Amino acid sequence: MNGYNNNLCDYTEEQLHAELCYAELIMIRAILCLLSDETLTGKIGGLLRIRSCFSIYSGLYRFLKENEDNRNNSLLWQEFEAGVCFGFGLFNLLLASIPAKLAIFLQLAGLNGDKCSKFDGTLRSPFASFSILFYQLVVVAFIGVERIDLGLCERIFTKLNGKYSKGAIILFLRARYRLLNEGHIDESVQLYWRSIRSQSEYKQFHHICHWELAMTNIFLLHWTRAAWHTNKLYEESKWSKSIYAYLLAVCIEADKTGDMSKNREAVRILMSKVPENRIRIAGKSIPMEKFCEKRALRWLQMNNNKEDSGEPRKLFLPQFELIYLCSGFGLLNNYCCPWIVRLLLEFIDKEWEEFNKGATKSNNCVKAEQLLWLFLRAICLGKMGEFHESFGIFQKIIRSFSESPALRYGQYGYLFPCAHLELALILDEINPSELKKVVLLEKALAYKGYGLETRTRLRIHSAMNKLEECRKYGKS
Repeated sequence: MNGYNNNLCDYTEEQLHAELCYAELIMIRAILCLLSDETLTGKIGGLLRIRSCFSIYSGLYRFLKENEDNRNNSLLWQEFEAGVCFGFGLFNLLLASIPAKLAIFLQLAGLNGDKCSKFDGTLRSPFASFSILFYQLVVVAFIGVERIDLGLCERIFTKLNGKYSKGAIILFLRARYRLLNEGHIDESVQLYWRSIRSQSEYKQFHHICHWELAMTNIFLLHWTRAAWHTNKLYEESKWSKSIYAYLLAVCIEADKTGDMSKNREAVRILMSKVPENRIRIAGKSIPMEKFCEKRALRWLQMNNNKEDSGEPRKLFLPQFELIYLCSGFGLLNNYCCPWIVRLLLEFIDKEWEEFNKGATKSNNCVKAEQLLWLFLRAICLGKMGEFHESFGIFQKIIRSFSESPALRYGQYGYLFPCAHLELALILDEINPSELKKVVLLEKALAYKGYGLETRTRLRIHSAMNKLEECRKYGKS
């Protein structure tokens, strides 16, 4: 039985429900395939299953809309309706968050759509609840252009905690919630560890928790612990050894404990492995790996000068640059962790003072690093609610790029569109009705040819969607 060639009007309620169950099984199999099989063939197989699943859900949803007048109130029909709305709504929610540039490729595969509804107390409600929690606590935090609905998350957790309190997924989501809600970082770390220990079959889920723990420890400046979790990823995960090698190297370099000469040699070995471990999919490089390779090669170039017998040279704030580009600052949303942000701000300022000692002010490279320092400083101030000070710094960054166009094509060229985006988000906090936000986002969108462009465009697209929705609902 499948949703392609059969006339659904001829199906009994039991057959319709069987079709829905078939779609759900394909979805679960596709998710497991994408999580567990890290080969290109596995990813393609998973995407094809998702396409098949979406086609079935689309057919079932059309059938529902066409037969609204003939619906009955039987329990089986309610379960069927809830399952279809959940599946179709989930697909459309995710598709609505993807920029048009990427959506074109999904549309070629047969995936397109908008957004949908919910049903409480049905068989699918736990799965729907997990999906909403994942969207709020992971996707919204990752994109970082809107507030997480913590009240909704709290209500869902209250319903789920009784039955699923010891499950790996809910423990992971609760860990994120505790950190995002009130900054309970110690409790969050404990929950991540409980999630890891709750199952041993899917190591890939362990890796997600180790990534989160690495980010958390970097925020706390616990470099040894951050390096331990990153090393775990480097040794076990097949996703991107290039990125893990780079992150591990910069964490070890920041660690002032232990044998410094051994640490420096470990950093050198890891930096040399970053280019070696790069992978290509259909001949294309992963943008984040390409970024890490450029930074690693720069470190090697700075430290391979045999005539230089002085102190080892370091990249400037590479950990927090990478965290920003991986949307790690989304963990500090909702202004819940001011003490952590203050700690980061002090560290960033101290690193700039050390870096700036003896630097030639006319050096364009130093000027670029100053812009990175200002950018990260403005991000931290925004996370603390110091919007006006953050606003002024972002304006200064944009002016600097405008006055020195050569900086736009340098290693920190991505800061120019990102500063426009962050400035628009700050304006939204200061004055939600300010029309200048749209101009800033359009300027950010018009800028092209910089590193990690697709990732930034995803956030710009989401910010523009948010403004469009606010305009629409504000008028109605």
